[in-house]
Amino acid sequence: QPQFPWCCAPPTTPMSRYCSLALAALISLPGGESLLLPAPAPHRAAAAAPLAARRVSMAYNPQPSKAKPRKAKSKEPKQKVKGPPSAAAQLQLVPEQTFYEAAPSITETIIPGLSVLTVVGIIPFGASLARQAWTRYKITNKRLEIKSGFQGKEVVQVTWREVVDVKWLRRFGGAAGDLVLTLQDGAKVEMRALAEFERNLNFIMAQLGDGVAADSGFPDGPAREFEERVQSGEEPPVELPPLSETEPAPTGA
Repeated sequence: QPQFPWCCAPPTTPMSRYCSLALAALISLPGGESLLLPAPAPHRAAAAAPLAARRVSMAYNPQPSKAKPRKAKSKEPKQKVKGPPSAAAQLQLVPEQTFYEAAPSITETIIPGLSVLTVVGIIPFGASLARQAWTRYKITNKRLEIKSGFQGKEVVQVTWREVVDVKWLRRFGGAAGDLVLTLQDGAKVEMRALAEFERNLNFIMAQLGDGVAADSGFPDGPAREFEERVQSGEEPPVELPPLSETEPAPTGA
């Protein structure tokens, strides 16, 4: 029979018997245990510890405790709180009434009429007659309107809150007078030969803003005398006529 090495088993010998013999021979050799079970590498052992320390367990909480409850949206309309109306808004609610409407005083034609005797005086006399025909002054509780120019096509309207200063000059003993109104933008509006001057001046000053009349030097001496005559009953009171049925109803426009 052929001789097989001790580590190799013949085909007829069971494999488990020869494996047991080979393992026993290796263990009996010096350092045999190290050949069978090699020691783990030091860097692998060191890296395993931090990985275990870095492991974090995570979980999902479907109802977190810090979650804020959602507010249900309300579709109810909000009510607007309106403050008290301003002075300008209150003025718009008052219907506009006319206090005075007429042409300039006829007294402005006296001096130009006397100058007709001269050739040069014909021109100013004709101009004064044209003003009598085409110029109209309208004073209401809201504004001043002046129509002038050819056939009265030039119209100037001024609200009383725009006036910041008033200058005046009486003519023919107070039967007529001139007015110069200064507006907020510096523009000036002139009214010449205004008839019923004391009454109209008193009414205009009452319509102006706070402090404008006092800053303009009103009332002066003749204005105080007129107020005394009104209080004594010699002159009718300076007031708007009663609102008739034909006047337009007050609107917010």
